[in-house]
Amino acid sequence: MVPAAPSHAAAFEQATIKRLVDGREVYIDGKAARVNEVARSGQQVRTGKSRAELLFDARATGFLGRSSVITLGNACFRLSKGAVLVSGPQKACLGTKVLGVKGTTYVLTRADDGLFDFVVLEGQGYVGPEDGYEEKQDSTTSGSAAGAAGDPSGNTTYVCRCEVARFTADGEFVSQGKLSRSQYQALLSLHTSGQSQLGKSAEIKDAFSECYSGS
Repeated sequence: MVPAAPSHAAAFEQATIKRLVDGREVYIDGKAARVNEVARSGQQVRTGKSRAELLFDARATGFLGRSSVITLGNACFRLSKGAVLVSGPQKACLGTKVLGVKGTTYVLTRADDGLFDFVVLEGQGYVGPEDGYEEKQDSTTSGSAAGAAGDPSGNTTYVCRCEVARFTADGEFVSQGKLSRSQYQALLSLHTSGQSQLGKSAEIKDAFSECYSGS
């Protein structure tokens, strides 16, 4: 399902710190963060040995892992280190490419070599040019059939539930495949243990059952 709100009406402006998990090593621009403190566009949110639960513009939940760094922008966030789980309509930027979602819960991880792993737990995501097909669909449609057919130019990589796709630091496609049952379970547990209940837990359960019912 494509989010009903067009992108120009859902500009990314801020993230609110909703919970601190496993200590208080969570920082906004290098200063210790407090619960309900707001990080705005241009600011950096960083964790040490702790984790943080975020609320992006009151639209999407984010679980920022240990030793992770994100920088907030006007249309997306950038992950420079670590990992973040996002549930809801929140975009990320990979170099000059946009990581977008369609009713999605996903995990974005950046490895020490700079490569990104984009895992979709439920829903569908994509990575494509910032002025590409999907971004234009967001600004001109509200989930019409036009957006369901996919990018005819082939410049967009689509990632479905239970899949992982790897990209370079510039957002160029490297590889794609299906997660194993154990990989899916481990990833979900890693990012949600000790956190609040995910709003899309039912959708995640359904996706898991459909992906691995025969395994």
